[in-house]
Amino acid sequence: MAAEHVGGDGSATVRFGDYLVEQGLIKPDHRDDALAIQETVNQKLGLMATMDEILTVSQVYTILEEQRRSGQPFGEVARRLNLLDGEHLEKLLDRQGKLRLRVGEILVGLGYLDHSQMEAALDQFKQDFC
Repeated sequence: MAAEHVGGDGSATVRFGDYLVEQGLIKPDHRDDALAIQETVNQKLGLMATMDEILTVSQVYTILEEQRRSGQPFGEVARRLNLLDGEHLEKLLDRQGKLRLRVGEILVGLGYLDHSQMEAALDQFKQDFC
């Protein structure tokens, strides 16, 4: 499920949570609650790579420092610094995606939307932006 979409022409990102607010389906503080939970619960690539003994803590800090400087995603920085190969990155991203809680799922879990509302909104979001 797409949580956000960037237009093929590089246009601004539209996030599903923002879309739900714009449609009047949730309040801004509901979106913010879901995003805070998502940030807390979803596993970071650096943590996963450290737990899998692919990267050391020191290497993760090196990547994070460069990430802050460059603004690039963790995986891209790790590849550029030759600290993570494509195969390991792909496996980590795949696992991260499978474990990731989506904003819509969190909103349903919090009782801000029912499942059918979320699914209908997600279908419309995909039609409008993907």
